[in-house]
Amino acid sequence: MKKSLLMIMTFLFISFFAGLSFAQETIRLTSNNWEPYASEKLPDFGFTSELIASAFEMAGYPTEFRFYPWKRAMRLTMNGKCDALYSAYYSEDRAATYAISEPYIHSNVYLATRKGRYIRFKSLVDLSEYRIGVVLGYTNSPEFDRADYLQKDKAMNDLQNLKKLMADRVDLIVIDRYVAIHHLKTSPYLIENAGDIRFLEPPLHSSPVHVMFSKAVPGHEKRLIDFNRGLKLMKEEGKYDRIMQKHGYMDAEEVQ
Repeated sequence: MKKSLLMIMTFLFISFFAGLSFAQETIRLTSNNWEPYASEKLPDFGFTSELIASAFEMAGYPTEFRFYPWKRAMRLTMNGKCDALYSAYYSEDRAATYAISEPYIHSNVYLATRKGRYIRFKSLVDLSEYRIGVVLGYTNSPEFDRADYLQKDKAMNDLQNLKKLMADRVDLIVIDRYVAIHHLKTSPYLIENAGDIRFLEPPLHSSPVHVMFSKAVPGHEKRLIDFNRGLKLMKEEGKYDRIMQKHGYMDAEEVQ
């Protein structure tokens, strides 16, 4: 009896400390509000926040999300006040400062029009007869931004551009696909037009989006490896697709 009790106690003791050894510290992530990718105002802090949280969960890490203006978020991460920054595009300067993950999503910028319009193009020159809505100050693609032969109609933001498209004030707009879907599903002015948009292939520009880990935080190399492993596992098990579907971004047919 005593021997059995001792074995049970030993097992519980080992199990307890084994559990502690596998427990991971909370990952402190930061970004700016970039709807619908990430925002403190959205369920699950936006669909990419849930993707990231789930990838870390697969690797055994809890997560915490904080939102700041972009420059402050970058500075806090660089200084080690936050473990990682997300919603980040790759650059050589950033790779020298942060440890950069595999991409967890791509930001695809398209030319979009209304479904009833027969517009096709092989090169941007083919679009010179059309009025194209752009957002003031946005970078689209190098070729498009240099094309001074195009009729570019400037708007203050993407929502204004979508309204102009639906009111036939422009023929096309330049817009990120996920941003367009988000506005069409949530704006009271656009909900009735949610199915009346077509994205012209191919996209003007596709940017991989990454998590950038602070090199000032000890153990960042392991966390980077664990995140990439969790992301891969998510995709293999179908959890990635389920999250995309939950947020309404899985089925391209609904917007094309």
